[in-house]
Amino acid sequence: MNSGPERKGRLTFTQIRGWIDEIAHQTEIRTIIFAGGEPLLLGPDIFAAISHARLRCLSTRLVTNAYWALNDARARDICQKLVDAGLDELNISIDDFHLPYVDPLNVRRAFQAARRMDFQSVVVVHCTGPTTTFNDEQLDALLGEQLPRLFDGARERTLFDTPGRRPFVCISNTSLQAVGRAGQCLLSSDIEMDERWERRSREIGGCPWAVRSPAITPDGHLVSCCGFEVRGNEVLDIGDLAGHSLTELLDQADRDLPLNWIALEGPYAIMDFLKARDPTLPFHERYGSYCELCQHIVTDPAIQKALFDNMDRRVFHILQRREDIKAVLQQQAEVEDWLSEPAIEPQPTGPMPEYQTTVTGGHAHG
Repeated sequence: MNSGPERKGRLTFTQIRGWIDEIAHQTEIRTIIFAGGEPLLLGPDIFAAISHARLRCLSTRLVTNAYWALNDARARDICQKLVDAGLDELNISIDDFHLPYVDPLNVRRAFQAARRMDFQSVVVVHCTGPTTTFNDEQLDALLGEQLPRLFDGARERTLFDTPGRRPFVCISNTSLQAVGRAGQCLLSSDIEMDERWERRSREIGGCPWAVRSPAITPDGHLVSCCGFEVRGNEVLDIGDLAGHSLTELLDQADRDLPLNWIALEGPYAIMDFLKARDPTLPFHERYGSYCELCQHIVTDPAIQKALFDNMDRRVFHILQRREDIKAVLQQQAEVEDWLSEPAIEPQPTGPMPEYQTTVTGGHAHG
């Protein structure tokens, strides 16, 4: 959430390949997201990295601004190379902040080429707010059709009836957030402040992305998420991969108290707890997202100090939450083991008992 044309950092294929191997063999992460900046600026290295992830049985997603789709032939060529490398999902970004740098026709060419190829899904990522210039209607006109949206008006995920047709295509209609560089240039009037979102966030509790979706920065730091610029942050920068293995740092993050507090109880619960202890802390009246509030907590000196000063008071609750989660996961594992056992034919010795089983599934990405 802080990329820009002036940033030149990049990872080498050797680095990426080593981390992919470690992820595949020593972690539970099963999806690799190539983002940036612009990952296709890596040239041949990005196709090699996708192929290597596929070789290690990891699913892949790539986020691009489609700068490369200068004409139809070029768009088809790059999309075909991505398919041949084994890419599962292509995300194409377009909004007010991309348009000064990329011709919107590039996005249309990239999308039209991609939707005709064997990706699992092709998603156009479109961030908007109350003052957005390039709005939903203009996006529909650019693409020549009205595609399904991932989120409804209450920011709830839309449930799709998706047959086996590939690729699945849609719009990820997300809201602008005042994080990263956007926090310096957006006004409060540019951000959608929805009470339903705040209420829903409190119901969800723990941050869905902290540590569950870690990221690697161009200079080789493992950070807890990609929501905003966290490199060098005392809370969210987990450590330097030059001096530690990825699994060592993930284990360190799993034992880190502030990260557990964010992941298990969430930014809104943290804010409520800290405000109850010190009402003078400089929290804003309203936030547009988890990430906006989390960014404020971990970057404002007074709030960050309050976080560190009070986190010991939440140790028992956090440990209890971890134990509760472990118990649920153990129960799910036992149910899955039971379901995977071979069927046994009933013997005609009496009435058979009735079994009712409820199985809940979850989805995680990194």
